[in-house]
Amino acid sequence: MKLWFAPVSDADFEALFALRIAAMRPSLERLGIFNLDNARQRFQGQFDPQYMQHICVDEGAGEGPQRAGLMTVIPTQDGRLKLQHLYLLPVWHNRRIGDWVMQQVQDRARRDGRAVWLEVLNHSDAIRFYERHGFVHIGGDPIDLLYQWSPAQGM
Repeated sequence: MKLWFAPVSDADFEALFALRIAAMRPSLERLGIFNLDNARQRFQGQFDPQYMQHICVDEGAGEGPQRAGLMTVIPTQDGRLKLQHLYLLPVWHNRRIGDWVMQQVQDRARRDGRAVWLEVLNHSDAIRFYERHGFVHIGGDPIDLLYQWSPAQGM
């Protein structure tokens, strides 16, 4: 399987919004807070193609390249990197694609000497994924938990 990133453009908004809904809806419904209009408004406020990348996959099985997900990393004023989005379409779950993406993010953080932080929904299945990759819970609220990874703890 070949994996790579491809740039995002303004024209990708609807497809990426649909991807985000497919990835997050079960967790949002489990918390009883799913609302399509609110989800659209939130994603519009976070949609910044300069920091976003498609996660692309080619399994070499004749189907050609496919977009499997979205990743967004934003440099923040406090010197850290914010992993704002890491979504995979459900069909691509449990295929080690997320592990590859996380390796790319952590390699960048090591090169730049920056910590990476993120918000994850409370009770989300993604919590185990982030903890497995060395992220540590540093705070949050009843809806979103804050996690952070730094190059020093990832060695």
